Amino acid sequence: MGAVFNKEALLVLLQDFHRLTGLRTVVFDAYGMDILSYPPELPKYCRLVRAVPAGETDCHLCDQNACRQAIRQKKTIIYPCHAGLIEVITPILIDGAVVGFLLLSHIVQGADEAAEWQQAQTCCAPYGIDSAALRAAYDALPRTPYQTLKSASDLLALAASGLYQQGLAQLTPGSAQERLGQYLADHLAEELTSEKICRALSLSRTGLYYLSRQTYGCGINEQITRLRIQKAMELLASTKLPNNEICRLTGFPDYNYFYRVFRRQTGLTPRQYRTSIVSDTPDVK
Repeated sequence: MGAVFNKEALLVLLQDFHRLTGLRTVVFDAYGMDILSYPPELPKYCRLVRAVPAGETDCHLCDQNACRQAIRQKKTIIYPCHAGLIEVITPILIDGAVVGFLLLSHIVQGADEAAEWQQAQTCCAPYGIDSAALRAAYDALPRTPYQTLKSASDLLALAASGLYQQGLAQLTPGSAQERLGQYLADHLAEELTSEKICRALSLSRTGLYYLSRQTYGCGINEQITRLRIQKAMELLASTKLPNNEICRLTGFPDYNYFYRVFRRQTGLTPRQYRTSIVSDTPDVK
């Protein structure tokens, strides 16, 4: 069963973190997909990196790897990102299950400016970004000393553990939200239209519109696409099914469309995503 996030209340939490730390905070769903962030715009340093296709791909791979580590360890992790910065991720747990993540991103400690800039420059060298522009964007990032970073990570973990108790993340069995979620999950491989969903759940089109907005923060078609991509990510990670079969099982009408939507949603091709899962799997001794 999935989680329903109270985005309005979560946004207040993210704004509080930004006021206290100056850091950008992100909420990921259980599949490591960005559903809310504050400030909403990436800092210029990361925009420069993501403007390069390889940089954007590496950014998404870095996020996915961090989420998998947090799932395995079920604790807050401070780690270096692919672009030479520092990030903090903590899992959101409900009844022991990871239903999402909180992330503090784009962090520079500033303890040793020369060494830290050299590391960032080395990490970004393959992207061919203008050095002066990259340095100016790097200098504009806030400095967060280690003690402040550690305190922020502790507060992040406390916030994540309290989301369920405060109603910011909920499991809602038996509710209209849960029935809609269950219906979508059960019929994801089929052609899903608003009319079909309305008939099955005895909803008007207006009722379905407001239920989807209240539950997912988006229209029903956008949510169906998100669920299909999440299911595809799960199948790519856990099976050896060919991509065209995964396309069929997740309800996409043709493979080319599936490929385009998957890349747009995740920043990776299906093949890149599957390869990243395999390469990140620890050896079993």
